[in-house]
Amino acid sequence: MKKHIYKIAVLLTIIVGFHSCDDPIDLQPISDIGADGFYANTNEVNLGVIGIYNSLHLKQIDEWIVTELRSDNTQLSFDNSVNANVPYRQLDRFVSNPLNEFAASYWRASYKTIGLSNHVLENLAVVDDANLATQFEGEARFLRAHSLFNLVRLYGGVFVVTETIDASQARNLERKSIEEAYAVIIEDLEYAYANLPEDYGSNDVGRVTKWAAGAELGKALLTEGSATSISRSEVVLRDVATLSGKRLLDDYDQVFDSNNEFNDEILFAVRYQSGLLGLGSPFANFFSPLQSENAVIFGGGDEFNVPTEEMEALYVTSDPRARVNFAVSWVDNSGNTNVERFVSKYNSTFSNLDDAPNDWVISRHADVIMLLAEAINENNGGPTTESIGYVDEVKVRAAQSPLTASQTSTYFDFKLAIEEERRREFAFENHRWFDLLRTGRAVTVMNGHFTSDFQYNDPNEPAFNTSPIQQFQTLLPIPQYEIDLNPSVAQNVGY
Repeated sequence: MKKHIYKIAVLLTIIVGFHSCDDPIDLQPISDIGADGFYANTNEVNLGVIGIYNSLHLKQIDEWIVTELRSDNTQLSFDNSVNANVPYRQLDRFVSNPLNEFAASYWRASYKTIGLSNHVLENLAVVDDANLATQFEGEARFLRAHSLFNLVRLYGGVFVVTETIDASQARNLERKSIEEAYAVIIEDLEYAYANLPEDYGSNDVGRVTKWAAGAELGKALLTEGSATSISRSEVVLRDVATLSGKRLLDDYDQVFDSNNEFNDEILFAVRYQSGLLGLGSPFANFFSPLQSENAVIFGGGDEFNVPTEEMEALYVTSDPRARVNFAVSWVDNSGNTNVERFVSKYNSTFSNLDDAPNDWVISRHADVIMLLAEAINENNGGPTTESIGYVDEVKVRAAQSPLTASQTSTYFDFKLAIEEERRREFAFENHRWFDLLRTGRAVTVMNGHFTSDFQYNDPNEPAFNTSPIQQFQTLLPIPQYEIDLNPSVAQNVGY
């Protein structure tokens, strides 16, 4: 689908070009045109759907900041001064406030995706092929649900917007409860799971399939957490695991190879393309070492998302995932070896700054089978041979021994074993923070991390020290601009 992403990028450049010189990547104008001005036929609705996919770039650029950076997997480089990159450090240390620019930009980008989805859903009548209209509806509802799912996990009760609204309506929105948000998320994902194609032709690789929708649905049901939802989660995840045709690749490094994208393990990913098309990935530059010039990747790095000491200690020497996920040293242009950790998972060869070709994987088969193991454990009050087998598949692929008896003897032991293995398997894929929220262990784990990590306890750098967090801090603050527009909107407790 990358050629289609390119087409919509050009279209949006034309639209936005006369709208705002100050905000050149603002996708909102496509919604402002209105159905009569844009959605006149099937092709234009298709372009609108591709525009929703393209809007994921706006969300993804900040998602690691509000997820991975807030977890015990990574931290902002302590080579920066206390006055540098303050918004990043606020989130890293859980001292954010309603003015934090990344808490605000992720919120705004998520609602742009939701708005674009709603506009497509309201204009499906012009699609002359009923099957295609159903596909477009499934795609738009999946992408709306994906954004809302992340919003509700990060901010708690949020605006649940399922139709296009004008400015006056937006100023009078009220936050819905978490339960109300999940009702919409699950309904959208159930529709997508029931109606999307199982696969596409070669020109449409990357569009959401039935199985990608099922993976997201299973995770949403498991996260919602009611007995009925967890039971349904197990059914859906088992179907995806056994019927999708997806599998674990033999070699972990091949999963993320930019020359092997949308391989047999990948269910859904945010697509990127290098070549100065405005579609390149910036993450290799974001994560590589400061002052590395072109020694690691073209253009050097910003060192924003540094693996913690715990991550280095988490892997045994024989685990191939460690060196795929992050490096522990690099050689500069003078031949000197610099010993420091940096995320290398998204590195590849490219020729322009912030223009890597690497897709960002959202869901893959390993995630599905480990979520299925978790759901079985929840439904049965303990592990089964089946659930243990799913985790062992992941461990054995990484050349590790299967789970031990002590790791599978009780419900709690197995739950912790899954949590730990997910941390190794999905390092720097933005899963860790959501995993800690789902298991209810975020406060416990992060307070342990802040106590043990020297970087947060350096007596020579007291400005970087971190106090224990409270439960309210697991939610981000509602952006201040929303409250300024509508003072009746309640801020999250503690902010």
